[in-house]
Amino acid sequence: MPTAPPPPLSNPRAVRTRKALYDAAARLFVAKGYEETTMADIAAEAGASRRTAFNHFPNKGDIPMVWVRQMADRVIEEIAASTIEDAPERIRAYFHLLSEAVEAQPELSRQMMLGWTAALGPALYESQLLADLAPILEEGQQRGTIAAGVDLAVAARALSDVLQGAVFRWVREPDTVLHERIDDVIELVLRAITATS
Repeated sequence: MPTAPPPPLSNPRAVRTRKALYDAAARLFVAKGYEETTMADIAAEAGASRRTAFNHFPNKGDIPMVWVRQMADRVIEEIAASTIEDAPERIRAYFHLLSEAVEAQPELSRQMMLGWTAALGPALYESQLLADLAPILEEGQQRGTIAAGVDLAVAARALSDVLQGAVFRWVREPDTVLHERIDDVIELVLRAITATS
């Protein structure tokens, strides 16, 4: 069972091959749906062998993990390049930007979420986002903007669970505005963990 995206590659050819396979999978998921797409389909679409496809993605369920990690990495880079220093503001920006990224490609996002659920599901999943949130929360606690008594692991999981739940509801109810839902619920969690002045 996949629990994390495949590890990063250093060989440029392997990087290109994995990207070609990922891009092929994304196109096919949108065109045919996650369930109807096979690893053989992905390999053929990318111009690679099945063996190569399985070397890069041992399980089709690894592909949604890469999707999440790529989005989160872009968001982290954007926040790092910004002038936002306040931990609650960085958390707001992190989730807002993630939800906008999900909404930017609605059908791909829906198929990736369906794939993630089929491959792994909430019961076995440990959010990849915890590694992104923990340092922001820890720094906020050190600076006094996150309350001293807050268990940072619990706070990170609560924030991650908010995103997961909102995205699942959005998959079921596509006419809703995801980033507004997430912004509202993240605000509730932040009120609970932010230090009062």
